Amino acid sequence: MHDPEGPESMGRGESDYAPHLRELLSHPHVVEVLDALSHGPVTLADLRSHVPAGRRGLEVALRIVAARGLVAKEGNGSWDIDAPGITVYRQTGRGRLVVGALSRFSAWTTMFDGPTP
Repeated sequence: MHDPEGPESMGRGESDYAPHLRELLSHPHVVEVLDALSHGPVTLADLRSHVPAGRRGLEVALRIVAARGLVAKEGNGSWDIDAPGITVYRQTGRGRLVVGALSRFSAWTTMFDGPTP
């Protein structure tokens, strides 16, 4: 799934993808979930030990990042039903690009202050 306007197009300049990241970050727990997943595959129980959110909040955040292609889960099945507790979640290549962008201070300033001249 390639979205020419999405975060994977980061080579074009931070101002091009800043609106997409800003929208993504407007959702609770998304940054924390992406950070936890950047250390490797995790279960929901692992996420709960790293992210100060309840099960429902984590499931919503996982669905949000999964809908954007940033996270995948082992096995088949719908994201619309609760996954078994042993389900393992991992970042996708696109997810790693987004986390890389979020690790740059310039991305944050572009998202919230606008591009530098």
